[in-house]
Amino acid sequence: MKRLSVLISVLILAGLHFSLTAEGVGEAPQNPSGEPETIQVAGLKGPTSIGMLPLFKNRPSFAGGIQAEYRVVQEPQIMLARIMSGEVDIAAVPINLAAVLYNKGVPYRFGAVTGDGLLYVVSSRKDISSMEDLRGRTIYCIAQGSTPEFILRYALDRSGIDPAGDVTIDFRFDQVSITPQLVAGKIDLAVLPEPFVSIVSAKNPEVQPVIDLQKVWARTSGTGETYPITAVLVKAELMESKPEAVEAFFSEYSDAIDWVIAHPKETGLLAEEFMDMPAGIIALAVPRLNLHFQRPVEARPRVDELYRVLHSFAPASVGGSIPSDEFYE
Repeated sequence: MKRLSVLISVLILAGLHFSLTAEGVGEAPQNPSGEPETIQVAGLKGPTSIGMLPLFKNRPSFAGGIQAEYRVVQEPQIMLARIMSGEVDIAAVPINLAAVLYNKGVPYRFGAVTGDGLLYVVSSRKDISSMEDLRGRTIYCIAQGSTPEFILRYALDRSGIDPAGDVTIDFRFDQVSITPQLVAGKIDLAVLPEPFVSIVSAKNPEVQPVIDLQKVWARTSGTGETYPITAVLVKAELMESKPEAVEAFFSEYSDAIDWVIAHPKETGLLAEEFMDMPAGIIALAVPRLNLHFQRPVEARPRVDELYRVLHSFAPASVGGSIPSDEFYE
């Protein structure tokens, strides 16, 4: 239990994301001027960056001999500072943060979706398998006033369940304290993201995901698709000056995600190698991380729908307004 608490504390430092600094080894390829060129790529530690792990390992170079230097940062505040200062060229971030930055006038554009939602209702009960089974129960939820709460309330409402009257949503436990409560069997119904779902299930096999909130969203939103959760931002100047390198990067990124999905055990080993995280937990989590590569033209309807829902709950969660066409160009 002590080891579990340490692991949870590490995860929470980054707001449900892991942290890592991984830089290419050796000299970067030379451009025609003789100077090495690198694209600075940053991602938050955890689900946001797991799709990048094959790139950390293989360090492919791109058009014109450009190489990427990968830095996955520990805390959202550090990531925010690096983006605001223009220190990074490409950044993988929570999708609502992408909207906030755009609305602050930060000169980055939407490059791709690299992951869909990863929220699940978990329980040790055997009589819960649908949203209707939640009626009349107490649901423990983390992160009041942020995406987990909003997704839960949306799913309940769209399933014909009044979040204010038909269930009780309890926010008394934060991310640090809710996991051991579930492991010890002191609570039996909660909303958690991966990799916390896998952490809990590994410690107490009686606790399993019983409702996939992504599937509920897809079924009840009328879109037939789930919501995205991770966005990759690209510095506007880089998109304009080196479009071939940006396209080559995203091609490699898409292939990396495909590899991760197909190789969860090997991905766990890479996470252990580069992130000092338990290989077994990451291997268990990969199938429920919902990694998904999609460029802006295809992704925009899903992104805008999520932004509309988040804006309806708390406009500040997307920076006050839904991004305009410019964000996707």
